[in-house]
Amino acid sequence: MLQMRFLFLFACTALLLGSQQIDGFILRLISETLQNNVAGEPITHQRTEWNFDPEAAKRARSIYYEKNGYRSAKFIERIGVGLDGHHEERRQEQAERDVGRLNGEHFINYPAA
Repeated sequence: MLQMRFLFLFACTALLLGSQQIDGFILRLISETLQNNVAGEPITHQRTEWNFDPEAAKRARSIYYEKNGYRSAKFIERIGVGLDGHHEERRQEQAERDVGRLNGEHFINYPAA
């Protein structure tokens, strides 16, 4: 089957190169035949339907912010203290370490050593 396609393609190319006068109808016929039979029907023109809910993103965002915080601050804190059951102890150690610092932002008011 694949050999027949190559043979057809070769024959079309030979006809195009061998003829002195090229007609637009023949070129269109060959290009459509190649596109639809060799390359396949273009799917860009197929009509599709999607169930779209514009409010779904707003609901998902509010759930995400509630769970993980703005810009994932709560999520980063959760993975920073670990998931092995000792996370409350580590969180307390970090709170004691960060006393006097602005929300743990060391680059703003880190004491000189």
